[in-house]
Amino acid sequence: MMSWIENFVEQGVQDGKFSYNEARKDLQIALLYAFACLNADEYICYYKAAEWMKDSEENATGCGVWYYRYSVALMYCGHLKEALEYAEKGTKEEPDYPWIWLQAAKLRSHFGKKEAALVAVEQGLKIEPRDFEFLTLKDEINQCMEIEQMEYHYIYPEADQMLQKGLDVNADDKRRSISCIRINEKGLEEFWSIFGPKPEQYEWATPYIHFPYKVSDNTIELVFRMNEAGASKLDAYWMKKLKARIQSGDWLEREYIDGRAAILDSIFVGLDYCVMLIYKVKEEDLYFDIFLNPDGSERSFLPGKPELYTEEEMSAVEEHIEKTFGAFESVFHELISPDIHLDICFIAPSEERNYYTLVTMGMGAHHMNVPEELANYKLERVELAIALPAYWKLDEESMKDEKWYWPVRLLKDLARLPIDNNTWLGYGHTIDNQSPYANDTRLCASMLIGLQGVEEDSEICILPNGDEVNFYQVIPLCRKELEYKLNHDADELLDKMYGVSFVINPDRDSYIR
Repeated sequence: MMSWIENFVEQGVQDGKFSYNEARKDLQIALLYAFACLNADEYICYYKAAEWMKDSEENATGCGVWYYRYSVALMYCGHLKEALEYAEKGTKEEPDYPWIWLQAAKLRSHFGKKEAALVAVEQGLKIEPRDFEFLTLKDEINQCMEIEQMEYHYIYPEADQMLQKGLDVNADDKRRSISCIRINEKGLEEFWSIFGPKPEQYEWATPYIHFPYKVSDNTIELVFRMNEAGASKLDAYWMKKLKARIQSGDWLEREYIDGRAAILDSIFVGLDYCVMLIYKVKEEDLYFDIFLNPDGSERSFLPGKPELYTEEEMSAVEEHIEKTFGAFESVFHELISPDIHLDICFIAPSEERNYYTLVTMGMGAHHMNVPEELANYKLERVELAIALPAYWKLDEESMKDEKWYWPVRLLKDLARLPIDNNTWLGYGHTIDNQSPYANDTRLCASMLIGLQGVEEDSEICILPNGDEVNFYQVIPLCRKELEYKLNHDADELLDKMYGVSFVINPDRDSYIR
């Protein structure tokens, strides 16, 4: 969505429909852009939102949503006083907008205004009685919790409960997203004691910490992709190991893929402790990068070496897809493949099956981290299928619209989830998207079940070496259906949803009341 808006503005300026300044001042564009940025839940996206939104302030009169989103963006970038200022303005501009009171309460509490914070909570509860977020915040204010603790939540109670119990696979991402709110002074001192002395002309809010750093006789640019608050939360032991690796000089020189010598130009350090080394080919204006995992292990994106099926395995998978679902003439090809090469096959509607079937092809090249007790069941390799109504638009132009593209995005995200989280997916597993997949649907989560609408014994593809690739159907769920499954199990939910078509209906309501 962020990319779409940026491209929309760029194209509009090129076509002479409006100027860049006019686009930046437009309230609706600002609200949409901020919505996308804030839901990305990453420091740089909050920074982008804050930078974009300030240009539209003159058109935000009476719009509590604008003040709320701008205040949140400022807060997540560490500008807490300014965030409070705009939250307070928002309560006056649109006092009936509940979430501006939520934001004001958090920031008032942070600045020691406990009674005023509780008043803001009560104002919010008048508008949204018994709301989970307000009630939780009220308890946290009374317990004098820090603002990061107030932000370490999800909107939905069940998802938040999983987070608080330490059962959420994305908990580390959530911690990183809130790490740039408030500086830990002791941690920041430790950061500069390791990588200092602090440069005299140093500025951190641009948006990253960056400064020249001496390594042997060379000077590189050292970039921490965060603000000072984020840097103050980095693990000191890990930072000392990073410094030792840099100072060893082992990273200084590298060869390009054709053998030409290259020199280290800059180092980028992420909040996730991943490191990117940027090299410049000597005497040429040519750069390439090397990606390092937190433990220092290396994998290069030039050239990428994704996990792939062998030629014989790919033939077996293609044959199985065509035999099970029908011939596919169209394939959504992936251009960049850092881990697996994932294509998505489009099987068009037919007389037998009056719906589209989308099937991943490439996910099964990766062996998932299945628990040892399930090793005998051959569950390590998986491909996924999803069914779409015959009216669904899958042409290139429609794929630019999230209304039509989200099932493709869902398949791509699910295919990489086991790699990104070193985990596995199988029958009955549910994945919470936290918010609806698109603006026109209540579907906001998904569950894997056995294949639907196919012949028996079609769920497993036997590869030439005897390995098995398991095919699962992806069923999108509404919020209450996900909650029911988490409190019961997949089969009980399917019993409740008996008769529901496995073909996606974006307009449907929950079958759990």
